[in-house]
Amino acid sequence: MRLGKEPKGIMASGFISTPPFLSKHWSGEDKLVNRVLIDFEVILNSNIEPLLSLEELNKGVLAKGNWTPQSYGVEISQEITAELESKWFSFLTTQDIRNNPFIQTDQETQKVYTEGSPNQVVVTKYERNPFARKTCIEHYGLSCVVCGFNFKNTYGNLGEDFIHVHHLNQVATIGKEYKIDPIKDLRPVCPNCHAMIHKKKEAYSIDEIKALLQ
Repeated sequence: MRLGKEPKGIMASGFISTPPFLSKHWSGEDKLVNRVLIDFEVILNSNIEPLLSLEELNKGVLAKGNWTPQSYGVEISQEITAELESKWFSFLTTQDIRNNPFIQTDQETQKVYTEGSPNQVVVTKYERNPFARKTCIEHYGLSCVVCGFNFKNTYGNLGEDFIHVHHLNQVATIGKEYKIDPIKDLRPVCPNCHAMIHKKKEAYSIDEIKALLQ
């Protein structure tokens, strides 16, 4: 949420990518606070792009939400999350947004997948192209290329379509936008193998992790 000044509203969305951890307070005070890192899918520039406004958030079922909290880390009620996701998706796919990961096109230029577009948040994260992920999974399937684990085979419908995608070239170390080949550059891996791959700063190769399996 952007709340400091107009325009006010939702300006970003993504996924929590780490468990909570302690870090120094943003103000520089000598105290620790809980943090998480976030992989952002969308970050809107309020100077040139629309936000999902407070006016829209205060209509219908969404009006039950607390959209002007006085602190960060406020949980959204489960009662309205489905409606919020629907509203946000509808907003993103109907507005003029420069880098929209939810709109696919058949134009040839869209078939060149790019990644990068660094955004300054608590740390610099790099946007991931969801269509590159989709193409990788269509080619390799939904089983981990390291250990063979398949979520649907184990968890049934709950695990359907779930898998991590590993970048053979780490996006955060490239530091610029680059063209990505979903077949050459990406591999589907389960969260356990993905975590082991990144156990050191320079990630292990898939073959190195395979060699460790017993």
